[in-house]
Amino acid sequence: MQLKKDLLELSSASKDEVWAMLVKNKLEHLFLEDRAHENRYGLHASAILASDNEFCFREQVLSLFYEMNQGEQLPIKALKVFAQGNAMHEKWYKLFKRAGIDVAIERSLFLKKYDLSFTIDALLNLFNEEIICDVKSQNSFAFKKSKGHPSGEKQVNFYLWALSKYTGVPHRKGFVLVDSKDDQEIRIVPVKYNKEKVVPYVERLKAIQDMKKEFMESKELPKRKCANCDTKRASQCNMRDACFNIGKGRIKLNVEKKS
Repeated sequence: MQLKKDLLELSSASKDEVWAMLVKNKLEHLFLEDRAHENRYGLHASAILASDNEFCFREQVLSLFYEMNQGEQLPIKALKVFAQGNAMHEKWYKLFKRAGIDVAIERSLFLKKYDLSFTIDALLNLFNEEIICDVKSQNSFAFKKSKGHPSGEKQVNFYLWALSKYTGVPHRKGFVLVDSKDDQEIRIVPVKYNKEKVVPYVERLKAIQDMKKEFMESKELPKRKCANCDTKRASQCNMRDACFNIGKGRIKLNVEKKS
């Protein structure tokens, strides 16, 4: 649809301008193709940590059985921002590896009990202790205005719980590495494990397991959060087609569940 719109706008343009637009459209489509390779089984930590306003039990249960929409519900601009963030992450990963302090970089782990798939940015050996690092970027205005990073701190705290469950070894320390992308300044935001703060998200995981069992036994799904498939939230939902049984509908996952 975007290509047709662009061509209409360039109906009176020169051949070079039309060709340039075709190339631009082709290159931007690469971000969608890159997204299409993401079909990891399991609940994603970022979804479990969503605000009450955004979190949806129905979406999470459906994600355990059916394929998600792969990027087409996100604007190209957002996908390009994600790609830029990935490049910034790679910068730090290379530095960690060169310094020899990397224990694991972007290693995906899976908690079978909760169907939870999580990927920690970096697990580092600092001062003879394994410490979780989550890398975040900010523009210089936000960087100078803020001291902490609430979403990053919440994420690190959750990862400390998840990693401890996965390894059986308590992990109690982490930090958010905030990178000011405009001037390359950095800030370290320490995070100490807080059990109380992680409880609401563990309760969500437990509830999803109950709902998963109910769906397997009776095919009953949690209620929809969105009034219809055209709401703003629905248009950005990974499980929109499966939820409303539109578009590609409900295509069963064809991936092996991790043990």
